[in-house]
Amino acid sequence: MQDGGQGVRALSLHQPWASLIHDGRKKIETRGWEMLFRGPLAIHAAKTVNKFACEQFGYDPLTVPLGAILCIVDVVGCVRLPHELAPPDEYGNFEAGRFGILLTMRRRLEMPVLAKGHQGIWHWTESSEAEASA
Repeated sequence: MQDGGQGVRALSLHQPWASLIHDGRKKIETRGWEMLFRGPLAIHAAKTVNKFACEQFGYDPLTVPLGAILCIVDVVGCVRLPHELAPPDEYGNFEAGRFGILLTMRRRLEMPVLAKGHQGIWHWTESSEAEASA
């Protein structure tokens, strides 16, 4: 699963935005900072839930996965907004001057993998999570 046992970079997102990426509905993550990294990125569902957004996008706020890796995407680019490669959608903040991180699905995990999230970009290995919970 992990690249040679070395793990992958990860990004924690509040729900339902992590599930929107997992489900293929959200393909652009918007941020106030530029992501220079390109390559595989684990999407982690943080333990914070926006109940209104869950209901707006068709998720049950009581059953969305929390505290878990949901999928691995590839970061294929990052553009300053507005940009033709990042057309605004209902899933992000597309204000001018922000950044749109362009994602493509690499692999959806069959079951969420419990993991402790962190702010910013962090390093995740499945084996380190298993050892921590043992």
